[in-house]
Amino acid sequence: MGIEVTPVVVAGGRSRRFGTADKLVATLAGRPIIDHTVVAAAEALGTDPILATRDGTHEARLAGAVRGTEVRFVHDHPEYAGPVAGIAAAVTDVDTPWTFICGGDMPWLSNRAIQSLCTRCERLKPAGVVPVRDGRPEPLHGLYRTADLERAVAGACGRTSVRGVIERLSPLVTVPTTHADRSFRRSLADVDEPSDLRPDHVEFAVAGD
Repeated sequence: MGIEVTPVVVAGGRSRRFGTADKLVATLAGRPIIDHTVVAAAEALGTDPILATRDGTHEARLAGAVRGTEVRFVHDHPEYAGPVAGIAAAVTDVDTPWTFICGGDMPWLSNRAIQSLCTRCERLKPAGVVPVRDGRPEPLHGLYRTADLERAVAGACGRTSVRGVIERLSPLVTVPTTHADRSFRRSLADVDEPSDLRPDHVEFAVAGD
């Protein structure tokens, strides 16, 4: 790979749609969801991920669930909300020119999908590359120039959404996934509810793109 990238896994959500349990420690194929996600990101990019959690208590819970790779923990930035709080906390710790951002609930991350984003960044030198699914950008599966991402977050207000942050990036390359290969479309799948862990859910989501 021709560019240096740090994966940032944003994991501060409260799993409200999943029920009372923290979905990131739920089991998928014998391992916690968060372990699948951080290992896949680390293997794709060859760098230990930064894992953004809500606070020290949440960090301790996820630390026991991460088994397959080393991670660096940060806690959500108090001046922001949602995933942006995790991105704001993590991006200042990134020491590579590029940052890959993903959600902690994306256990099917694909090496091939992530590498395709890296290839576009290396060739086009944009501020970021983001897949588009069903006409909407997927910023939590995006690759960004670290300096541009840090400036975009710093210029956002406390309630700015992730999409609002990436709208500040220019040029931003978007990648339609309607005709992308199966591994790319599967890579975008996340877990919101317990039923999403069924194999048939992911197969349906991929087939329906």
